[in-house]
Amino acid sequence: MKKFTQFGAALMMLIPGILYLFAPQIMLNTPQIHLNTVNEFHSYRAAYGGGFLGIAALFAMGAFDRSMEKGSLWAIVLIFLGFAVGRIYSIVVDGVPTPLFLGVLVAETFLASCAMYSLKKNRK
Repeated sequence: MKKFTQFGAALMMLIPGILYLFAPQIMLNTPQIHLNTVNEFHSYRAAYGGGFLGIAALFAMGAFDRSMEKGSLWAIVLIFLGFAVGRIYSIVVDGVPTPLFLGVLVAETFLASCAMYSLKKNRK
């Protein structure tokens, strides 16, 4: 369960991280955000591309390095629940987004739950 959770969470961050780094406009077509300036491209590539790749590495490292296992699982819980809270708040105040974003919400909540289960199971 732990490795499934860590690899699943890493993959969820790796794919968008690569796309944001190399083709940010592709990722922004669905929410209809248009990048026009060097600074806009720079910001998205750094924050979402580089940031998501770093988070993916953190999640995956817990599957390979036992000393990072617990930290990786906690990171999955905190980051994915943070994303989920933001998405749920947005649904309440902004309305329901496209089905893609609802699917991401389900996946984030599922993987955060799996990570919590793994942490609880390890405590015993």
